[in-house]
Amino acid sequence: MHEIITLQLGQLSNYAATHFWNTQESYFTYSDQDESLVNHNVHWRPGVALDGTETFLPRTVIYDLKGGFGSLRKINALYDASQDSAPTQLWDGSPHVHNQPQIDQSAYQRSLDQGTPAPTLTTSDVRYWSDFSRVFYHPKSLNQLYDYELNSSIMPFDKWSLGRELFDTLDKEHDIVDRDFRPFVEEADQMQGLQIVTTIDDAWGGFATEYVEKLRDEYGKAAIWVWGLQSPMPAARIDQKRLQMSNTARTVKDLSENASMLVPMALPQTGLSPNICIDRQSPWQSTALLATAIETAGLATRLHAVTGVGLKTTLADLAGGLNLRGKQTISRLQMSIAGLPSDSAVDPPTFETTHEGGGTDDNILDTNFFDMLRVKPAASRGRNRTGDVPHFFGHSITTRGLPLPVDNADPPVPRPRAALVETSTQRFHTEKRFPILDSFPRILVEESGRTPFEDLAVKTSLSTDTLVSAAMRTMRTTVAWTIDLEDREDISNELADLEEAYREGWSSGSDDGDD
Repeated sequence: MHEIITLQLGQLSNYAATHFWNTQESYFTYSDQDESLVNHNVHWRPGVALDGTETFLPRTVIYDLKGGFGSLRKINALYDASQDSAPTQLWDGSPHVHNQPQIDQSAYQRSLDQGTPAPTLTTSDVRYWSDFSRVFYHPKSLNQLYDYELNSSIMPFDKWSLGRELFDTLDKEHDIVDRDFRPFVEEADQMQGLQIVTTIDDAWGGFATEYVEKLRDEYGKAAIWVWGLQSPMPAARIDQKRLQMSNTARTVKDLSENASMLVPMALPQTGLSPNICIDRQSPWQSTALLATAIETAGLATRLHAVTGVGLKTTLADLAGGLNLRGKQTISRLQMSIAGLPSDSAVDPPTFETTHEGGGTDDNILDTNFFDMLRVKPAASRGRNRTGDVPHFFGHSITTRGLPLPVDNADPPVPRPRAALVETSTQRFHTEKRFPILDSFPRILVEESGRTPFEDLAVKTSLSTDTLVSAAMRTMRTTVAWTIDLEDREDISNELADLEEAYREGWSSGSDDGDD
């Protein structure tokens, strides 16, 4: 059934993944006449609840720190996890139970449980990612790590090395992959790959590095796709900024070795559409835009094929189309949303982007999530520092919600030099629009008196291109001195190899070298 198993690491990742699962849940149809375009078996595991009814729960393994789950409990209306408690025969004395204060359910969660109309969510209503979750999880999916507490100022979970040490400690006590992940793999009939959502600029980057390395050892041929999120608010203090940069460099270096594809994602510091208004202090709001891009870019891996047999593509094929040379395991993600108030009321909304040279293509979209170092504003609309459009090696374009445009008659934009390497382009299209649920924040500015958006037409672009090389060069020269001397040479060399992987066989016409 080409299942995908998801791994969620950390608070910010769980916010993004909650948006993702809410969207997947909305694709279910409950009428024989309505057939879903989405193959639910890819991301959902069938099961039987306590009362014997059939259930579908996410194929996911979730980790968060102490206090990070909010009001979410392993015991829910579908499953009872009480059998997982420690056997009483191991202790002859009288037990003393110390209960932590219970976190009350949000009004939104209570409305879902009671089947009443859901209240309109606001930023103050969402304290944890579980406050706006619309799905049930299997007890085996939830793993709370008690070694660190969420948002602790005494023992902050902020250094790459802390994440790595935590994984090693837990793995010595229990084989984490065998205990937490393998049960979901064994349920799959024909697993197509693993999807990992993690932050890369804090301690979860170190945790993810060790986890992915272990997964690669266990499942050598599996496609491992990593969505690497970064904090919506770059650090203000110099020492914190250096720490984030060092964490990012270490994580990118290690994940690029073992992951089939790593997609770094940062909310742009500048350049967002004026019709998108986000409170960056709210992870509920800031991850909504990231989750929209994640859900759309990977949509083809769960869509039924046109023939009715199989899927439109798989994670392995998607990664293979981007990584043409075997070393291009980092891709850049962009997104455009059509139909916002700025679109002409006369002309139908489109995704076309006009170049300064007069032509149009789909290489440059409105929102560029590729901004790993967060030192300067992201390059203007996908161009490099010389103003040239980058060369694309692999390209995956997904459009949803609008008819495919007729072939454009405009001539292509001339490049300074001809490419020495051909570009591989994958295109996917569906009429299925991105749904705006009552759990989704109102980050899209609507015209006065207009009915709130119910769904969106979205276009995403995943690419391996020469801008990745420029980013690796900047990271190597900027971050190297912030890393311990014993690791500096190794990390610098690895980043240099990544830089070269996106330059080999392509000349941009620039004589720029390392400073």
